[in-house]
Amino acid sequence: MVESRFVDDPLSKAPVKPIGVLAAFVAGFDRVAAKPILILPPLVLDLFLWFGPHLTLPFLAQMVPETLSALGDMIGPDSGIVADMTAVQLMLTSIIERYNVMSALSSLPWGTPFNLLLNITSLPAGLPSVMAGRMPVLTPLGQPQIIPLGSLPEVVTIWVVLISIGLGLGAFYHRWLAQQTSPDAELLSGWQAWGRMILLFLAVYIGGFLLLMVTGFLTMIIGLLLPFISGIVPMLLLVFLFWVTVYFAFTAHGIVLYRFRVVKAMLESARVVRLNLLSSVGFLFICFIITSFGSQIWIRPDEETWYSILALIGHAFVSTTLIAASYIFYQSRRTWLLRIQALLAAKVESAQDQSTSDIS
Repeated sequence: MVESRFVDDPLSKAPVKPIGVLAAFVAGFDRVAAKPILILPPLVLDLFLWFGPHLTLPFLAQMVPETLSALGDMIGPDSGIVADMTAVQLMLTSIIERYNVMSALSSLPWGTPFNLLLNITSLPAGLPSVMAGRMPVLTPLGQPQIIPLGSLPEVVTIWVVLISIGLGLGAFYHRWLAQQTSPDAELLSGWQAWGRMILLFLAVYIGGFLLLMVTGFLTMIIGLLLPFISGIVPMLLLVFLFWVTVYFAFTAHGIVLYRFRVVKAMLESARVVRLNLLSSVGFLFICFIITSFGSQIWIRPDEETWYSILALIGHAFVSTTLIAASYIFYQSRRTWLLRIQALLAAKVESAQDQSTSDIS
C-alpha cells in the first residue's frame, strides 16, 4: 500500500507560534510569583547600598570649584557663562556628596542617578538597583558608615573591582533566572558567564567611548563647515544608540542560555530582533515604560523611613519579572526561528530529492 507522504509528515505542519509580548510578561510574573526567593539578589543589594558602608569622594568635592574657577578665568567674566558654571558646580557638588562608589555593584553605568539616557544604555547583565540611582545618605537608623577615599587611583582601583564583582553577581543572577524559565536547557556555567559579561561590558563601553570620540570630532568639523546643521549630529547619535540598544538587547541572554561567545551572542540577538522587529520593539518599549515609571514610584518614600523597604521589595519583584520575561521571550522567538529555518531547509531538500527521483 502506498501512503501519502503528507499524511504524517511533521514538516508539513507549521511550527507553533512563538509566545506573544504580553504572554511573555505573564509567564515571567508566574515564574517569580511561584518562587519569590528569586527577588532576593536585587533586594539584598539595595539593602546593602542603603545600610552598608558608603565609599565617598570628598577630594572631588574640593576639586570641582577649583577646576570650574580656573575654567571661568580662562573664558572671561561673561555673566551668562558664570551663572551656568555656578549651576554646574552646585549640581556636581550635590552628586559627589551623595555618590557611593559601592553603587558600581549594580547594573546602572557607574552607579549614577536615574535619567532617560541611563535607562536606555544600562547594561542588562548586572543586578538592578534602586539605591544605586537614588544614592541615599540617610537610613532609618541614622547616617551609615562613611569611608572617604583619598585619591583618584584608589577610586579607580576600587571601582574596577566593584564593577567586576557586580558583573559576576549579575551573571549568577541571570543564570539562576534562566534555570527557572528554561529548566531543561544546558546553561553556561556561572564562572564562564562572569568572564563573558566582563568582555561584554568592555565591548559596550569601549565601543561607546570610541563612538562618542568620533561623534565629537564630526560635530566639531561640521560645526566649522556647516554650522547650521551641526545640531543634527547629536540627534543622529541618539537614534543610532537607540537601535544599537534594541538590536543587542538580548546579548546577555544568548551568553547564558546558549553559551554563545560575546560576538556570536550580539549577532544572534540582532538576528532575532531583526526577524521579530515589531514584537521585540514592543517588548522592550513596555520594559522601558515599566522601568521608567517604576523608578519614580520606588523613590517616593523618604530614604530615612522604613517605608522605603516596601519600595525596594516592589522594585525587586518587578525587575526580576521583567528579566525573567525577557528570557522567556528571547528563547521562544529564537526557537521559533530555528524551527522555521529547519522546516524550510527540509522542504528544499525534499523538493530536490523529488526532482532527482523524477529525473531518474
